Amino acid sequence: MNDLAASGVTLYSTVRSSIGHGRTSHLRTLLELAGWVDDAGYRGALVYSDNTSMDVWLAAQAAIANTASFVPLVAVQPLDKTPFAVARAVSSLAHLYGRRVDINFVSGGFIRDLAVQGDTLSHDARYDRLTEYVGIVKTLLGGGMANFAGEYYTVRRARLTTAVPDDLLPTAYVSGSSAASLQAGESLGLGQLSFPVLPEDFASPGIRKNRFGSGISIGIIARDDSAEAWRIAHKRFPADPEGAERMKLLLSAGGSSWQPQLASVPIPDEARGQPYWLVPFRYHHTFCPYLVGSHDEVARAVTTYLNGGIRTFVLDIPREPDDLWHARIAIERAAAAMDR
Repeated sequence: MNDLAASGVTLYSTVRSSIGHGRTSHLRTLLELAGWVDDAGYRGALVYSDNTSMDVWLAAQAAIANTASFVPLVAVQPLDKTPFAVARAVSSLAHLYGRRVDINFVSGGFIRDLAVQGDTLSHDARYDRLTEYVGIVKTLLGGGMANFAGEYYTVRRARLTTAVPDDLLPTAYVSGSSAASLQAGESLGLGQLSFPVLPEDFASPGIRKNRFGSGISIGIIARDDSAEAWRIAHKRFPADPEGAERMKLLLSAGGSSWQPQLASVPIPDEARGQPYWLVPFRYHHTFCPYLVGSHDEVARAVTTYLNGGIRTFVLDIPREPDDLWHARIAIERAAAAMDR
């Protein structure tokens, strides 16, 4: 297994939703996936946050307590915890387990979830709030005393009593693809996580990149043989008219820039010779595009992303361990072929 870290490439997977699982079954599937991730040599997996899922910090703790090296990439939304509570959670996990978490800071992109908590801020204002929020978290995790009075947050003489060791400080990202998210990420000195457009479009010099680094959330179904990869893809993600209607309703609700951006990509459901595939997104099976094909076909697409500056990949939820291993093979080949 090649050392992707030497190429500056970081791999995460994604944890399954808790919806539809009982207490014991979801814990079992969470730990099973965490074990797959550890075995495949990924850094960890995204634990995403919405109003339907379990508390991300409790899920992260369960995974840490039952694995050797798994790093939860915790989605943190300002409405769910105060900045001090987030910093204290990071500190507590480091103190109790000697382990780290990474953080994906999100502004909140689902209007219905925001409305439940009475949040009516505009898209750009949510990123203004997120900038204040993350600034406080960073100050606290850095060991400093936070004194801040802003439009959304005020803290006075806030400090963690248990410092986080330098080697356990989180790697953090700002999630989004809009100009507001890019501005927030760069002002905070953090890299960006977004849902990618076509590889060749992403490599265009007209696409503005975060100068602190970029990552993408994407699915990968790669196999030795392209036909086998596509057979698996079509079986997992069939055309579903009802799903398409649900996606249309979601798009009409607004609240984020990435959903309409993906929906507008001018590519047919079946584009011969094109590994970039939007059927899982268009039919509401998942929220990210996919790359499908042989190892070499997927690797060529990934190489284009790498040459465009992508260094972090958050892969969609795997159905089996082979998904992680085959995706890694393709990404390793891409890393070997990228421009140095």
